[in-house]
Amino acid sequence: MAAIIPTGNLVPTLPSLNYNPPVQTKTTIPALTRFVSVSDDAPIPRDWVQYLHPEGNVYYHHPEAGIVSDTDPRRIGVSAVLNNALEKIRSRLPQDTKLNDFEVYLNITDASRLGSDGGVEYYLVDYNSRSISWVDDLDILTGPIGSGSVVEPFESTRHLHSSLEPEFWTHVEFHPCHQPTYDLKGERELTAALRHGCVDDMTAPGSVFPYSADECQQFLKLLERFHGDDELNESYRRSWTARLWASICRSRRINRYGLPHPRLDRLQGLDSYLTQQTRRSVVLALGEALCLGMSKTAFVKLTELWNGRIVYQRHWQLFLDRQRSRWRWAACGALYLLGMNAVQCICGTPFVYLLASTSFTCSALLVSTLILRAHSVERLKTASDISSYISMAESFDHGLRPLSIAYTLPEALLAWGAVTAGGGALYSVTSVLQEDLTQLLYIAASTVIPLALSATMYYTYGSSAV
Repeated sequence: MAAIIPTGNLVPTLPSLNYNPPVQTKTTIPALTRFVSVSDDAPIPRDWVQYLHPEGNVYYHHPEAGIVSDTDPRRIGVSAVLNNALEKIRSRLPQDTKLNDFEVYLNITDASRLGSDGGVEYYLVDYNSRSISWVDDLDILTGPIGSGSVVEPFESTRHLHSSLEPEFWTHVEFHPCHQPTYDLKGERELTAALRHGCVDDMTAPGSVFPYSADECQQFLKLLERFHGDDELNESYRRSWTARLWASICRSRRINRYGLPHPRLDRLQGLDSYLTQQTRRSVVLALGEALCLGMSKTAFVKLTELWNGRIVYQRHWQLFLDRQRSRWRWAACGALYLLGMNAVQCICGTPFVYLLASTSFTCSALLVSTLILRAHSVERLKTASDISSYISMAESFDHGLRPLSIAYTLPEALLAWGAVTAGGGALYSVTSVLQEDLTQLLYIAASTVIPLALSATMYYTYGSSAV
């Protein structure tokens, strides 16, 4: 029975949308399966070449037609579908444009059923301009490529190119094995960009380069080692250099690289952004007072990291790691203070002080546990995870002030617990020793003198080195 050849409706797509294609599986094993011949062992059709990506993915290339596909051409009817789609693309090109100037990516959206309603995802790759395109006008807000999250509304052709260049490098990363010549120019440009980014990160606290100085140095060492390798490793070089280029180009797009009014510094416009979030609020003022003013420091740091509503993962991860450490210490301090509360209970500390301290301490322990769980590494692993979280937590009127209060609440509650516990201890001591002033002076001296001595030694010998 002849296979039904679909018309191959063209469906525009992006390289970044094809990273995790669905796998079609079956649940019924045919009777008397002997595996005499396996479809995977069938020869590749003439003019097609199979390539193995360094990470393990298999893709196919038709050198004469300039087709790259993730769909196995050994499937019945697949070659006809792809050829039909290629002819459709050729017929829609302007007269002054030749298909030979492009590489064509084609992929059948559902290769498990080749019917008349089948669709073929496609895009055209231009290696000269480092971009991708399509044969028809495409609305990025309502079209099939998404809702503008990958390709944003653009103000000029150059702006559009800055959005599409990362997609070009993503295509090269996913299909690195078939290019006849290695892009040495792209590698030299990458080396220059990494060197500049390394110096920029070391000399400017607001560097907008996506990698730190240490990461840049590691990448540069890898590039130098790969220079002496043979041609067998070109696909590896091409794949990971393309990945670095895609990341750099995305950062450039976000910061309007080469466009009017670029973002040259991560801290650019920070003062005005802080001013926008410091509106008067009685509720927030009470919250900041409860946190003993500690939230103001966290607020400035959070606003600095979220300035321009752009996430730099390496800065955020460093900040979150420090916050997690502070929350863990707050939880440990709460457990220690609960133990001290138990001792105070045995020693007869007044119930009011003991109840207040225990309440503050238990609250600190509970809030620390909850906030650690909400900010686990698994939940905030990528830049998109962090960006989504901050966007949800950000207040429309007060920005990140509420979040800064929440971040410092465990330490503030622990501090209030320690203050009330100390007040109870002081009350008990003064009640017992109020008739023996000499012993009271001894206790006060034994408490104050070590603290004063430690502070003096710190400021004399260690403060300048810290």
